[in-house]
Amino acid sequence: MNNRSMHDYERQNMSFVSMDNEKQPHEVTILPENVYRSYLGEYFLGQTDIISLGGEYNGWGGLVNPVDSKVNMYLNAYTISNYSNEPLTAEAWLSSILPGKGKTSPYFAAGNQAITPPPMPKAKIKNASFVSGKPRGGTHAFVRRVEPIVTLTKHDFQGMFILPPGSSFSLFFLSQGNRQVYAKVAFGWWEEKV
Repeated sequence: MNNRSMHDYERQNMSFVSMDNEKQPHEVTILPENVYRSYLGEYFLGQTDIISLGGEYNGWGGLVNPVDSKVNMYLNAYTISNYSNEPLTAEAWLSSILPGKGKTSPYFAAGNQAITPPPMPKAKIKNASFVSGKPRGGTHAFVRRVEPIVTLTKHDFQGMFILPPGSSFSLFFLSQGNRQVYAKVAFGWWEEKV
């Protein structure tokens, strides 16, 4: 069949139904994924406690998706705040085993505060200070340097990091020697049922 005969065939065999004005959209809004997820009550944000390191001891902050969460976690943003007069080196790790015992942060909220009661995230924000050793297993994704008294913001990943149950995204801070360094990490993410 050539192009002309295909076009004629489609035109003859297609039917068009007229819609009432009431059924036609009056307005269309295109939302970024993170805004849409916030509207649905699936977007969350939160931060760690102060993370301390130095004297050959490291520290870390992470977003952990528990094994039994039944959600995939989509990372949208992270920030690293360096409260020290020394630069800070942070390694990003995916699904690694981190040294020390992580403390669960109480500092989190749903992005959509218009929903009552506000939704609760399945993911947990954890952090640990003055740990020896380094992450084991998982994937070392990248390194960031954070200058003194600065907050480094990385956002609009739009869910580029998709973390299933039992996985995590962590920022591991390397000791800068004997000087003590203080940092905080914040995350923005959404969750979707698996």
